[in-house]
This record gives sequence, structure tokens and C-alpha cells, in this order.
Amino acid sequence: MSQPGPPGSYPGQQYHQPYLQQGWGQQPPPRKKKTGLLITMLALGTVMVLGLAFGGYWFFIRKSGSDGPPPVDASQDLAKAPIGCALFDKSEVAPYIPGRTEFKALSGDTTSDSMAQGQCLWGNTDTFLKDKVRAAHVIVTSYVYRATRTKSGVDAATEHLKRQVRNGASVNVKDADEALIVEQGKRGHSVAVTARYRNVVYHVDYTNQTDGAPVKDGVTALAAAAIGKVALKG
Repeated sequence: MSQPGPPGSYPGQQYHQPYLQQGWGQQPPPRKKKTGLLITMLALGTVMVLGLAFGGYWFFIRKSGSDGPPPVDASQDLAKAPIGCALFDKSEVAPYIPGRTEFKALSGDTTSDSMAQGQCLWGNTDTFLKDKVRAAHVIVTSYVYRATRTKSGVDAATEHLKRQVRNGASVNVKDADEALIVEQGKRGHSVAVTARYRNVVYHVDYTNQTDGAPVKDGVTALAAAAIGKVALKG
């Protein structure tokens, strides 16, 4: 005979219902979403990419800075050349100066990142009256151009001639890549030649007030002697 109970109930129901409420009847806890972790990982990846890009850019800037090689072809540039009073020995200039020859630097040799420059005068300014000869002098200004980030030394030397000797005529100077001559004055006592070999420029100014002195031939010979000291043979 069954046990009495509330309407609609069945035997054993009072034992199963509490168990369902405490165990199987509960909903499982919701899964934690991975969206936050994904965003964090993406953010870290972006930071790393930006860091690598910035590091590469900084490395490029440092490599292409003043400590790095110039980004131009400087293979034809001479590293050095004689300038100032070191260009000629007095005995080399004496044949072009009547009387006693003296020499002195007009300005001290100067050096910068883009150029080395010097100037010297050989002449008889202090002695020509006592020697009873006419005044004469040779002034040589020397330029050795160096490569920069925008141009080679050869390019800079070539621009020098175009910029400084606009009214010059071409003249044949042995071993020179190019040479220009300018006659100064109407009597032919003063002539200048500017000659270039690669990145080296020599400007030779020769004045000789002796009547009939071969000034043009003399200045050309002096320019050739200067270029001959730097021109590579063979």
C-alpha cells in the first residue's frame, strides 16, 4: 500500500528533489571570455613592431650620419696634396722672378671638413729696386676639396672653376683635367691660370713687369709643374 503524500506526488520524490536543487539542477558557471587577453597580446605585438621599426630607423640615421662614409662616389678624390708654400721649392720659382726671390705665406693654411686651402707668394718685392730689376711675383692659391654628403671632392672642384673663373679661356696644361687662363690688364704683365686635377685646384697668378717677359708661357709652365706634383702617372 502506497504511502500517502500530496496530490501529484510519487514515492521517493521528496528524496530526489533536494539532490537536484543542490547538484544537477544548478547551471554551470559562465566561461571567462578571452577577449581581454587577445587585446593585450595585440597591444604588446604592436609595441614590439613599433620598437623594432624605430630601432631600425635610428640605426640607419646613425650609419648614414657624419661618422659613416659619404653616400657619394669619392673614389677619384685624392686624400691629400701639397698646398701653400709647401707646393714649390724656391728654386722652382726663381727662374720666373728677376733678381732675388723671397717667399712668404699670405695666409696660414686652413682645413675644414670640406676643404684644405693654402696660399703663398714668391717675389722680389723687397729687393727689386736694389737689384735694379722690374717687380715680379708668383701667387699660388691651393684647394683640396673633400667629399661631403651631397657631392664628391671632384664635383666640388669642378664647380669651383665654373664659379670662380667665369671669363677664362681653355688652355693646355699637361696632366690637368681642365685649365682656364685669364689675362689681366692691357699690357700683358699679369696672367692667371686655374688648373684642376681631380679634386685639387691650383690658381697661379703670375705678374712680371719686365718688358717682353713671357708671362703667359711662364704661368702655364708653373701651373703644369703644380699639377705634376699630384697627377697619378700610368
